[in-house]
Amino acid sequence: MPILCEPANSFSPSSCWNTPHCVKSNVAFTSPNAFAQIADYDGNPADAAFVSQFEPSNAKVANGELQMALVKQNNGAGFGATVIGTRAFQYGTVTAVMRSGCTSGGVVSSFIIRNEKVGDEIDFEFVGADTATVQTNYYWRNQLDYTKMIKSPPLSDTTTNYHTYQIKWTPDSITWVVNGNPFRTVKRSDTWDPAANTFKYPDSESYISVGIWDGGSGAKGTADWAGGAIQWNKQPFVAAVKSISIDCYYNGNETTYVPPGGNNGGASSPTIPSASSTSPSTSSGNSSSGGSSSSSGGGSSNGSGNGNSSSKT
Repeated sequence: MPILCEPANSFSPSSCWNTPHCVKSNVAFTSPNAFAQIADYDGNPADAAFVSQFEPSNAKVANGELQMALVKQNNGAGFGATVIGTRAFQYGTVTAVMRSGCTSGGVVSSFIIRNEKVGDEIDFEFVGADTATVQTNYYWRNQLDYTKMIKSPPLSDTTTNYHTYQIKWTPDSITWVVNGNPFRTVKRSDTWDPAANTFKYPDSESYISVGIWDGGSGAKGTADWAGGAIQWNKQPFVAAVKSISIDCYYNGNETTYVPPGGNNGGASSPTIPSASSTSPSTSSGNSSSGGSSSSSGGGSSNGSGNGNSSSKT
């Protein structure tokens, strides 16, 4: 993905594809253009709305859904999967119909909007320690504050039942919704940090992803949060997604994308929008798990490990 590609560190500055921007879509994983393995992706988002981020890949389409597995490696830890959208997304509504794969403590599943370069994130995360709720959080510029995590109201078992999870993200607020019921809203105006003279509100153009990873092999805080070491006798651990729908806040197409104010939120060159330094009074109202997909819960998003580069404490 362009946001994961660094032209200065590539074979040539033209080695990275241009950033395809958001278009309204309803991606059902019964469609042949819904998913591709990263090795098969040619840079055209019309050919694949989502791609598996890692090789070897533990993601596939089967039985009309996207399936992402966590498998045990020779060293005893798990290697998971992350599937990421091929179009960047800045504000709008994203809806996923899915079930988690967290049938043991230590297994983490996720549905995330994240800018990997800038460190902004909005997430739903599922842990094997609790299959009756989903956790929500957000981060600004990689400042990981786990105290802001809030759980959903009780749900029927998230590992066996498909629920509809939705994130409504605007320049002014984020709302988390499950099965049509909003249960948490964060207002940008409430994220003002006077000491830093900025709003600590995720606002950069990002990518949508879903995944599964091994939290039980992480640092103690991460492992405790995830529910301890994975009980491998309970496998298979498979998270499944039936569909992901995307409704863009800014209209875009294949060739042009200019949101109001001309700010691209940093998808190709990370910046902090000027609004971030406006005071409230003047503003508008895992060495082993692979495929870890979030900074939440101490997870790392580099896919190289078990997501324990910054553990929960």
